[in-house]
Amino acid sequence: MNLQELYPTLGLNAEVLGITSNSKRVRKNFIFVAIKGRKHNGNRYVKEALDNGACLIVTDQMVLKNFNHIRVRNAKSEYVRLLQLFYHYNHEIYTVGITGTDGKTTTANILNQIFDVAKSSAYIGTNGIHYLKRNIKTRHTTPTPDLFYEAYNVLKKHKINDLVMEVSSEGILDGRIEKMSFDGAIFTNLSHEHLNTHKTMTQYFKTKAKLFEGLKKGGLAVINSDDFYGTELIGHTHARVVTYGLDTGMYQAKNIRLNLMSSEFDVFYKGLFIGHFNLPLFGKYNIYNALAAITYANELGIDFKHIKQGIETLLPIDGRFMYFKNKKNITGVVDFAHTPNALYHLLSNINAFKKGKLITILGAQGEKDKTKRTKMGQIAATQSDLTIFTSEDPKHESLFGILYDLTENLKDKEYYLTLSRKEAITLATRLAGPNDIIVITGKGNETSEQILDFHFPHNDFSLLKNALDA
Repeated sequence: MNLQELYPTLGLNAEVLGITSNSKRVRKNFIFVAIKGRKHNGNRYVKEALDNGACLIVTDQMVLKNFNHIRVRNAKSEYVRLLQLFYHYNHEIYTVGITGTDGKTTTANILNQIFDVAKSSAYIGTNGIHYLKRNIKTRHTTPTPDLFYEAYNVLKKHKINDLVMEVSSEGILDGRIEKMSFDGAIFTNLSHEHLNTHKTMTQYFKTKAKLFEGLKKGGLAVINSDDFYGTELIGHTHARVVTYGLDTGMYQAKNIRLNLMSSEFDVFYKGLFIGHFNLPLFGKYNIYNALAAITYANELGIDFKHIKQGIETLLPIDGRFMYFKNKKNITGVVDFAHTPNALYHLLSNINAFKKGKLITILGAQGEKDKTKRTKMGQIAATQSDLTIFTSEDPKHESLFGILYDLTENLKDKEYYLTLSRKEAITLATRLAGPNDIIVITGKGNETSEQILDFHFPHNDFSLLKNALDA
């Protein structure tokens, strides 16, 4: 694509080879869009972009120096417009957005597998970009626009039919889904999280609601009506609304039978039996996630045998209830649970099956929502027989301050403290005996821990498994 096609009035003649807002990704004949974000101002990196070969700078700030540039009203919106033109975005792939505090990744993976059984599907979210057995790691749950449109273009070339995408509140707030077309959306739940960004639950809800407000009348909105905010959300969309839940909803899961390895349940639509499912995932909260995917797929008219196959042959989801047992009958569980709601449901569900002690290892990520830490500390201490508080990506924040927040209201509780996450895992294995369960939360299957600007190799699952095997 030539610069003259994008900006005819500039009179510049150059073949554009890429568009980015990251100055470090700029190469020869790239357009650099200088965006002022919450943490960084792209206008400070114009020189680096030019040194790397940028043929044009797009900005909404005043420019006093002499280089090829164009000033626009809103750099973020212009960035999306340029990317859509460059990658010829014309919404060829049926796209579903999934949002909520907890359950986005699991729900998205389940729906993606159902779609993939029926046709061919791709997933974009916390666990990266998945399509045709390929897996690309990404930094954000909802990717930056340049990465999304580049990936979307690749998916079109591979003739992918459907795309299931996690939509985070921070992604919505940052404008990452601006001008993106969604055919439908799923709402899982809303609970305490990201208040460092949104300040109040009302603002958090309003941000999530934007995904549903953008759906057209012909779209499909699948909403958890057991959740208070789900009932509120129904009035925020022009799309066709279908509800689900265990207690309420058009689709309901009944006759639930649980164990540590799987969950069985029957699905009813307006009281009429649809089918029986055996889900290879633990916990009642995962029945909500599966029911959301079943509801969406059934409303699209996908053959029931494909829905059942997608559910019952579901592959393990990276970082979600990774489970094993050693020769001494000690069980290890690694889970991503990083919100009060997710932590409570994880531990309370495990308590229903434990035969020995429940030992929980818990931290809290630095430079994130501080208001949830005390709640999570209380939940861990109340739901566990032994609790070990430790490090979890403190970044530039004081680890001592984070540990204080976690344990502030535990005056009458006994617990362990250690500054090293690895030592916490070693300690848990020393304290555990036969029939005990060790649960590590917060990081899932991540492969590093961040302290200051340094990323140290670390993986909860491998460390716990090796310690228990030893």
